This record gives sequence, C-alpha cells and structure tokens, in this order.
Amino acid sequence: MTDTDGDTSVTTLTPRAQRTRAALLVSARAVFERDGFHNARITDIADGAKVAHGTFYTYFDSKESVFLALVDEMIADLFHENEDPGTAREHSNLQPIERLERSNREYLKVYRDNGRLIALWEELATHHEGAKARLDQGLQKYVDRSERQIIRLQGEGRADAALDPQYAARALTGMVYRFAYSWFGQGLDYDLEKAVDSLTRLWANALRMDQG
Repeated sequence: MTDTDGDTSVTTLTPRAQRTRAALLVSARAVFERDGFHNARITDIADGAKVAHGTFYTYFDSKESVFLALVDEMIADLFHENEDPGTAREHSNLQPIERLERSNREYLKVYRDNGRLIALWEELATHHEGAKARLDQGLQKYVDRSERQIIRLQGEGRADAALDPQYAARALTGMVYRFAYSWFGQGLDYDLEKAVDSLTRLWANALRMDQG
C-alpha cells in the first residue's frame, strides 16, 4: 500500500519490513547528505541498506518519495507527533517562558541535526510539488502553533493584548526560521544555548511577556 508520493504505508508493514524500510531511510539520508539530491542514486541507497536494488521499489517508487519520507520524519520530530503522552503532559506544565525556550531550542536542534537535508528540501521545493507542499505545511504548522501560544498568553494576561496574534506569530516564527537558515545554511559559528536565550528574550520582549 502506498500514499500519494509512492511511500509504502508503515502501518501495513511487518516488523521485518519496517526494519528494511528504516535501513533504506538511513542509507538514503547518508547518500543525500553526501551527494546532494540530484546526484543521489537509488543503487547507492540500496547498497547502503544492504538490500537488492529491486527491494527499494517495494517501499518507495522514486528517490523523490524516499526523500519526502525523510522530510516527514523531520516534521514529526519538530512537532512532537510521536511524543509520549506522559512527556507531553509534563511539558504542558512548564511556565510560559520555559515553553517558549523549549520550542526555540528544539527547533534549532532539528535544524542543526538536519541542516543539509533541509537545504536540499528547500532547493527541491522550487520545482517539486510534494516538497513545496511539505515546506509550506511545516512553516504553517509552526505559525499556527505559535499563534495558539500567543492567544493563550494574551488570555492569561501575560502578553500584549493589543498585538494581532496571527501577525505576531508570522513575524516571530519568521525570525527564528531565518536565523536558523542563515546559521546552518551559511555555516556560521554560534553557540546553541546563547542562540536559544537570545531568541527567547526577543520573543518575550516583542510580546511584552510577563515572565513571572
């Protein structure tokens, strides 16, 4: 069974097949990071996973589909789609400034750990509909999550009530996104914790947050 991008649905796979698919994804990541998207070869991905060339097509119908599967994993990590419910409840009890700090830290970590793939993703999105749709989806989910957080802070009297939450969310997420893009895309030398602290303070100051 495949989705619209040709990626075999994980839920229909046996445990052994899931391991094979996972090995293909690990290999694909290494090949893409080494060779770039356009120079990556399915033969090299299959070899890296130690499977026959034809086995690749049991799980993915093209190198675009395996690349988009890697993108989907990044999006899931960024938005905690596979997070344990207990961990989610624990994080929901954080103070607002702590939640904001956590969000900024984890966004930068995902970008740091996937910087090469993200750069390839943005390049592919200029001419591939599936890649562009996921890029737009990821950015919109980030904006929507931030907008909900701002609305919650305003309702609690902890943020400037005069701010339009949609506009504020778009502006502030854009700041973090462009910061991460310039940092990892241009290879600048920043310290993660200093970056998290600076971005969190900028968010808090922009929203006039009550940090108590």
